[in-house]
Amino acid sequence: MFKVIKEFINNNCLLGPADVPLMSPSGTLPPIYLPPGYMSQDKYLKAYDNCHYIFRITTIRGSAHKTVSEVVSFTTPGCKPDPPPAPKLINRSKSSLNLQWKGSNDNGSKINGFLLEWDEGKGEDFKSCYMGTMKQYKILKLNASTKYSFRLAAKNNFGLSDFSEIAVFHTSGTMPPTPLPPKLKEAGICTLSLEWCAPSNTTPNDSLTYVLEMEEAGSELGFKPKYNGEDLSCTVRNLQRSTTYKFRIFAYTLEGRSNPSGEVKYTTCPDKPGSPKKPYIKGKIYAHKVKIGWEPPQDNGGTYISSYSLEVSENSDVNSWNIIYNGTTKEFLYDHLKPGTTYKLRVFCTSPIGQSQPSDILTIETPTLSPASCHPPPLNGEAITRDTNIKCEGNQNDKRRHPGSKVRCTVSKLISEKSSFWLKAVKMLGESGAHSKKCETAPVPSPPSQCGTPVVTCKGPTCVVVSWEIPVCNGAEITDYRLEWGQAEESMHLIYTGSCLSYELKGLIPATTYFCRVQAVNVAGVGLFGGTGRVTTPATVPAVVPMLYEVENKVPAKLASSCIAIKWEEPDCRGSPITGYNIEYGDRKILTVQRVTECLLKNLQPDTTYKIRIQAINHYGLSPFSQLIRTKTKPLPLDPPHLDCVVYGHQSLKLKWGNSSSKGLLSNLISYNLLIEDRSGRFSIIYHGPCQTHKVNRLSEYTQYKFKIQTCSEADEGPLSGIYTFTTAKTPPATLKAPKLQHVNSNTCEVKWESLEPIKGDPIVYNLQLITDKGTDLIYKGPNTSFSFSKFVTNSHYRFKVCAGRQYQTSAGIQELWGPYSPSTLFSPHKQHPGPGKGGGRKGRNSPSEEKKVKPRIEISDDTFILFLVMGFALVAILCAVVIQYFIIN
Repeated sequence: MFKVIKEFINNNCLLGPADVPLMSPSGTLPPIYLPPGYMSQDKYLKAYDNCHYIFRITTIRGSAHKTVSEVVSFTTPGCKPDPPPAPKLINRSKSSLNLQWKGSNDNGSKINGFLLEWDEGKGEDFKSCYMGTMKQYKILKLNASTKYSFRLAAKNNFGLSDFSEIAVFHTSGTMPPTPLPPKLKEAGICTLSLEWCAPSNTTPNDSLTYVLEMEEAGSELGFKPKYNGEDLSCTVRNLQRSTTYKFRIFAYTLEGRSNPSGEVKYTTCPDKPGSPKKPYIKGKIYAHKVKIGWEPPQDNGGTYISSYSLEVSENSDVNSWNIIYNGTTKEFLYDHLKPGTTYKLRVFCTSPIGQSQPSDILTIETPTLSPASCHPPPLNGEAITRDTNIKCEGNQNDKRRHPGSKVRCTVSKLISEKSSFWLKAVKMLGESGAHSKKCETAPVPSPPSQCGTPVVTCKGPTCVVVSWEIPVCNGAEITDYRLEWGQAEESMHLIYTGSCLSYELKGLIPATTYFCRVQAVNVAGVGLFGGTGRVTTPATVPAVVPMLYEVENKVPAKLASSCIAIKWEEPDCRGSPITGYNIEYGDRKILTVQRVTECLLKNLQPDTTYKIRIQAINHYGLSPFSQLIRTKTKPLPLDPPHLDCVVYGHQSLKLKWGNSSSKGLLSNLISYNLLIEDRSGRFSIIYHGPCQTHKVNRLSEYTQYKFKIQTCSEADEGPLSGIYTFTTAKTPPATLKAPKLQHVNSNTCEVKWESLEPIKGDPIVYNLQLITDKGTDLIYKGPNTSFSFSKFVTNSHYRFKVCAGRQYQTSAGIQELWGPYSPSTLFSPHKQHPGPGKGGGRKGRNSPSEEKKVKPRIEISDDTFILFLVMGFALVAILCAVVIQYFIIN
């Protein structure tokens, strides 16, 4: 025999040594060996509150000797319940929250109540809002769109448990009002900073988020979201300068999205213009003047050019620049120049935004003037001069240029190098004088000669190199070459100005013919264009597909969950016909199609987002992939829900389907089609909508009806369910009027009631009930419409009420369907009293037929009594109000 010590129970300890077979509430566990002393057995001996345990000890002496003790049992004490789980929300509205919860482990004492506390929507201390035995409670008179916190505790005879985790729920609210259009806070070159206000008439607890949408004016691509968040301002970046954009904004809450605000247009700022091209010389350079021209910049910054400024630096002084012209024209006659002087010129432009950078520098040198005439040499003697000889020195050769008697001559066909002249006089007799002093001079330079035809060499489908030879400079060094280029010989444009003898062009179109020509420039002017060069770039792979998009409503509804229809525009073939396309989608899957511009991707996964891009194929290879698009397949059609009939009526059936817990989440996404079989055997739709219950009316009694149901979602209509058959109930008899009573004699009373016609051949029977102080008794059941009641006691109250029943035959036998009971009729028999004394009344005793009849009193129904009571209270209230009004006025 061993003992269980009470103070050790909570410590899960037993006193050993022994083998203890322990029987726990969860089943039999293996024996626990207890060595001498106390031993804790947390693994096997877990003492539960208010649980009954049974022990016995087996003493082992060797392998064959065992002694089993008597059984000892004990029960652990109970305690307060475990904390219950947090309450759950089963329904909500703008002014109420309906909560439900489950009980927790009672720990040996039945839970007899729950305490629900809340913070009243203030986020402060918790206060009690419900105390009772129910596991559901509806909190009323709440504020819309407000957060409320709840916690729950369970109570038993040992006390109140710890509170559950805090559950937070929100009451529903209205859709947010339409916000005002966003306002422009600051406009930049590539950015627009916008701000907006929260919509009016919103509650402080509304958690508002905003979606800002933008559309480029004139793009016709629709609005695209640019911001999604809770802030009241946003900066939209990476915009194009001097471009107008349209904006609108939405407000979101937990209840949904507001209507869009009004559309507003804002424009980004323009930028400073780019630098103009290098100025050039128009015509010849003279000793005292030159005409300078220039072209507008390729980048005007998004606005107009208001003026051009021409700067000059004299004698190569790059640190000193003077503005010599400011205006809107693109040429200027620069006069009052110094002969033989070097000038550097550059141009910049100005717009309303600011000033551009200066252009490249143009260097010119004005020519020197011709030297003065030589003085005539002195004459020897008085002989008349017959000839004058002029000798020209150049290139180490002396030549006689002017034998004659004139005193001036013109020497032509001079080269660009320096020349020297001598003069001497010759007499008629042949004598000649001495040479004059040497006179050195140089010819005035002229524009270069015409350039030759440029040589064009292809380096690839999009790159060529144009080279040319140096033409005759005509007395001045060639400073620049101008290369014109174009796809038509009549409309070439300037693409290069510089001193190099070759130029590389990139970014050309393959399989395209181009034309080019070159002219040389020196300080004297611009030479003539040379011959026109021609080249055709070789063919190459196709260009990138310019546009790829999904085609809506192209896929049949039944295939929308596994197919996507796409379409694209055919790119430039680049000189070789396109033979097909590669479509990449999914996990780098490649689909090769012929030369088409649309395709249906099949065998895709439902409700999955796919990234799709495409490349073209020709004889030279594959084009780069197009821009990637993302599109999503539709989910699979949903299976039909289970259909049940929850209320059977004789003329209606109330049907229910689906899971009511997901009704609030999916009501906007899922709808249902309920179908009923008509007389021709075809099923037609009698209900379509998101609700999960429907009452079918105008049915016939005790008739079978067949139904089907299907689910409709964004993936189209799902399959039809199997046939559900439900049968309407039989029509119960109508309510009878209160029975009538007739006193037959002093011991008998006859009860009569109205009769009903058989219902569709089913006979009618009646139940007559007698209600006394002792209770209710059934005193008659049968087809008759009257009953004789006797053995009643005088000065007692009896009530009679009757109901009709319908008898019908089924496979289980005769069944009865009873209608409601009629109003009750009160019967109160009274004891007879003798008439007045002698001389009064009739002689002798009254015969039985002359006895005073006891008239039954018909008691009014409870509903009528309540109606009279309410009317009485209303009348008293009106009278009181009139009296009070009268005294107040007076």
